[in-house]
Amino acid sequence: MHWPSIFLYMGSSFLIVLFNKIVLTIFSFSSVTFILFCQSLFTCCVFLIRRVRIQNPEKDIALLCLLTSANVYFSILSTRTLNLAMFTALRRVSVFTVMIAQYYFSNITLEKPVFLSIIAMVGGSLLAATNDLSFNAKGYAFVMLNNILTTVIQIQTKKILGEKREKSTVIFWSSVSTLLFSGVHLVSFNPKYFDAWDNTSFQIALIFSIILGFFLNYGATWTIEKNDALTLSVANSAKSTFMGLLICVGLIDPTYKFSWWNFIGLQISAGASFLYVYYSNRKQIFNPEMEYSSASASASASASASASASASASAR
Repeated sequence: MHWPSIFLYMGSSFLIVLFNKIVLTIFSFSSVTFILFCQSLFTCCVFLIRRVRIQNPEKDIALLCLLTSANVYFSILSTRTLNLAMFTALRRVSVFTVMIAQYYFSNITLEKPVFLSIIAMVGGSLLAATNDLSFNAKGYAFVMLNNILTTVIQIQTKKILGEKREKSTVIFWSSVSTLLFSGVHLVSFNPKYFDAWDNTSFQIALIFSIILGFFLNYGATWTIEKNDALTLSVANSAKSTFMGLLICVGLIDPTYKFSWWNFIGLQISAGASFLYVYYSNRKQIFNPEMEYSSASASASASASASASASASASAR
């Protein structure tokens, strides 16, 4: 596993959920598209100012751009309509959908311990969700759409990066499409109806949300490039371990209603993510030369893992 990319993604993912929650829920900011617009604009400016090499977009990039715009939109809506505990629990379902997608579209199979750890992640999430005392049908629908879009995007991103596309190209054009998408929807946004623009706490939260949008996109693409789609999904689940603990003890989300079933389900799912990491890393240590069939190691920085990544890319 390539840990720098994984930790960058986990850290930025954790923080952006918190700051989005502050902006959208605590301050009741109504425009998701405004946040999307600012995040995309900031990302594009970073690449343009640094004069990073950007390749011309083709059909594969165009499809990915559309999917990314929809995915980010539903992600922010999910954060707003669900408490953080349920959001993190239901997002873990994407681990299962990515596993299935990699099996069918990338011909990647899993060893039994890795497969069982993923089943435990999803099972714990469902256990937590079935006893949700603040059920929100719209929020559940948003997060499930988010899971499906996430799966398609991650598989498509791995395929594009395997075709010698640079991650800066993927991130830049995805941000451009989101910028255009959100810009069109901002026509109906009237800033005069929001009265907390001068609030320092709101300003800080909004700025961090904008900046973290760049690091989240970069970290996610980097993780897929150096590892694979399933590793990215499991990294998100592992990140949720710490968040789930903080939420359950009432340190982050005041809307969360404590339930033992919910708490146990969250921790089963979180613990299973660590088992995934353990068994995946053990396979890398004891089988450094073999061509990976596990989804946790389709690419790495070593020479042996590079050969494995080439085999995975050709299979796609």
